[in-house]
Amino acid sequence: MNTDPAMTSKSTTLSSLNSIPTISAAVSSTALIGGSGATESDVRDGEATLNTIEVVQRKFKDNEKVLSIFEAYQIIGQEHRSRLLALVVCVAGGTYAVFSLATARLPPRNVNDLTIDKIFALNETFQMGSDKKGSISQLQFDLKTADESAVKYFYYPIISAEGASDFETFHAQIISAKFSMTHSSATTDSILSYSWLNDYRQIGEVKQELKRRENEYIVFKDFIIYCGTWNVNNKPYSDCPLDLWLSNGDQPADIYAIGLQELDTSAKAITFSENRPDPLWISKMLSSLHKGAEYEELTSVRLVGMQLTIIIRKQLRPYIARCRVKTVARGVFNTLGNKGGVAVSIQLNEGNLCFVNSHLAAHMGFVEARNEDYAGIVRGIVFDDDLKRTINDHDHIFWIGDLNYRIEEPPGLQLPCNRASPNAYDVLMKYDQLRIEMGKGNCFDGYSEGPIKFRPSYKYDIGTDNFDSSEKQRAPAYCDRVLWKGVRIEHLAYNCIMEIRKSDHKPVYAIFRVKIKTKDEKRYKRVHEEVLKLVDKRENENQPQINVDKTVIDFGVVRFNELAVRDFTVSNTCAMPVEFMFKVKDPPLNDICEKWLQVEPRAEMLMTESTKSIRVKLLADVRSITGLLRKIRTTNWKFDFDILILHVKNGPDIFLTVTGEYKPSCFGLSMETLCRTNRPVGEYTQTQIKELMNDDSPEFRVTMPREFFFLIDFLHKQGDKVEGAFTNLEYKFSRTPQFNVVRDWLDTWSPEEFPGTPQAAAEALLMLLDLPDKPLLDPFVEDLLQTNTAAEAMELISLLSSPRRNVFVHLCMFLRQGIEREYYNLQQVANIFGRVLLRSTTQPGRDFYRETRCRDFMHRFISSDMGGTLSTGVAVAADESGLNDGRGGASGGGGGGDG
Repeated sequence: MNTDPAMTSKSTTLSSLNSIPTISAAVSSTALIGGSGATESDVRDGEATLNTIEVVQRKFKDNEKVLSIFEAYQIIGQEHRSRLLALVVCVAGGTYAVFSLATARLPPRNVNDLTIDKIFALNETFQMGSDKKGSISQLQFDLKTADESAVKYFYYPIISAEGASDFETFHAQIISAKFSMTHSSATTDSILSYSWLNDYRQIGEVKQELKRRENEYIVFKDFIIYCGTWNVNNKPYSDCPLDLWLSNGDQPADIYAIGLQELDTSAKAITFSENRPDPLWISKMLSSLHKGAEYEELTSVRLVGMQLTIIIRKQLRPYIARCRVKTVARGVFNTLGNKGGVAVSIQLNEGNLCFVNSHLAAHMGFVEARNEDYAGIVRGIVFDDDLKRTINDHDHIFWIGDLNYRIEEPPGLQLPCNRASPNAYDVLMKYDQLRIEMGKGNCFDGYSEGPIKFRPSYKYDIGTDNFDSSEKQRAPAYCDRVLWKGVRIEHLAYNCIMEIRKSDHKPVYAIFRVKIKTKDEKRYKRVHEEVLKLVDKRENENQPQINVDKTVIDFGVVRFNELAVRDFTVSNTCAMPVEFMFKVKDPPLNDICEKWLQVEPRAEMLMTESTKSIRVKLLADVRSITGLLRKIRTTNWKFDFDILILHVKNGPDIFLTVTGEYKPSCFGLSMETLCRTNRPVGEYTQTQIKELMNDDSPEFRVTMPREFFFLIDFLHKQGDKVEGAFTNLEYKFSRTPQFNVVRDWLDTWSPEEFPGTPQAAAEALLMLLDLPDKPLLDPFVEDLLQTNTAAEAMELISLLSSPRRNVFVHLCMFLRQGIEREYYNLQQVANIFGRVLLRSTTQPGRDFYRETRCRDFMHRFISSDMGGTLSTGVAVAADESGLNDGRGGASGGGGGGDG
């Protein structure tokens, strides 16, 4: 198994579908293909038709957003199970998961079409892989986490759901989401394990309590169910007036269950276990139903000659929550499908219904064989759903088919009337093998049958209403039957259709009124909320726990280099001492909070009825501003400074959201971002500066940041007062309150004189270059360190963005001039600026060999014997930044105009 998360899918063609293996019971594909147009049945309770992603969104809460959906299916046993995979994000926590939703059809039209089947949290254990061994490996993949074992999914190269993604797009979105979570320090496994995903995982105690109280929210709604059975004797569907059989009843049925036998009993069909539902018969059925309603096929299942088709009113589709099929062969050696049974299990509202169509052993003397076939079908029908339901695990069961039980004359006696007599049924039923065997408890225990007031359905000369006149002269019998079992079933009609003469059997039908359990949504919502509170209370009463006076810590407006402090209180309200601590998060953070936060104390023991004040400090400074701006830039939804996890030993976790609004400053922003501003940085909001940070276009308002120009212009004018600047990277001045005055001067483009010393300006210049996420000479840092001459390096520098190139060239000229005037020490300046402009973003800590190479690189550009290479670069940069048309400042310094 290949579980490489970077797995990509290969392109495929429609012919690849031919490699899907044959399964022994097939679900009709007509139920899986839906159009996008709206119909009357698509509008219910005043709601207009929704597209697929909107339908899926209704399965989740308001703060949980469906980002993408993908059509897939699973092959489970004998079935293709439709699935929709949805990539969902919890906006509050910023965490992602892939939900596998079982869908009654594709595309779904209503939220009731969807049931959450599996949940795959996009934590570090999430894997998406492909199995290259299968014959359809190009169309399959696996999903796996530590909580969910590997699940195999298949997909078609055709998308039917509006708004669904193709595989490549969906896979890329998952990788992107996982990358975002992995690199977002607010995301932890605990959040996934104990927060929003738990609402969608089945919790046994909740289900049990809801089951116990279902009488508070369950009502019973009437549905008309029409069951029909016909042994068609291998005859085609054409010219067959099925409407005489299927359109009976005073009112249109809600559900049809139509069973056929001997659809095709050829040697080929039996040998190869034909399992494809016959679309011609199904189409004929659909056109022959009661004209008082609109219908559609729900599913069909076939085993050689037996086929069972379930047809429903179109408006019922949203209320079908589950549909499963199963087949059992009872032919020779119990392996061939010429005899046996096919079954369908559905959930309509809260009621479980099962329909069985069977063809049992033939001939007068094979009563025990028929009983054994019945028992074998009961044993063999186990539906592949969450509860592994059997036939008897349903509220309402309807068993139809050619059961083949005969009318048997008493030994040594003759029947008191002619079997062909119009009113012979009362007498004949006394000798009916099925009624006799049911009375003995040998078969169909607990089943009922309506009173038979019609002629035997078998055996007739084809094309007539005459019983068998052939040489065999088979005795007439009630072979074709409709039985039922369950509660709240009212029998309305039972008859056979003499006017259809295509087969040696007559079609039989029965009609029922069934009261099916239905959930009253308003009552259910109330009970469900009460149950959740009750279960939560039970859990809490048995766990150590603490209370916090706030779960949202709001810092308001946060500014660079200004400390902010907030306090909150925790209290122990339970009857035992409680130990709590803030949980350490996973790599790469490996701490309880982000670098810009500090929490005191980190752990504590609380005695009963005691309280403790917790202090949270927030400081965005030279140590942390780079990471803070990176998080602001990469957060897709609502930005929070962090989420703290307050862990109670042996108790629940408490999640504390640290929020606020960062007021942008020039420190930490890239040269490109600063060149895109059209007003001082201090006038931008956090959201506006985020848009500029994520703007990767090559267009800039100026070609060199104004803040950079302000600083080198001031330093240039100070003459020998700048001596001693640029000696270290300790940034001591930034730790003083006076530094914030310099910050405000830069962030407002103040026309006033610089409010500090030359040393303060030098430190601010270094910070402006050192604090952005990437060094000034990125992305050519490592390549530049391999060059041997300034001219060779300038070829790479010319490829930089204009803001980076202009800043580098003007900075070198400024430093060179100061070195020539002996304001700065050449080796010292080369060492300091080499470490800043060529710093490594992959190797933490100091590498003295690398620092030597950085120093040598800078030495080439700021020493007085450099030659004309840099002068050429300055000329180009000056022309770009407007120095040559009078907008520049001091020689070698300069700054960008408003462009």
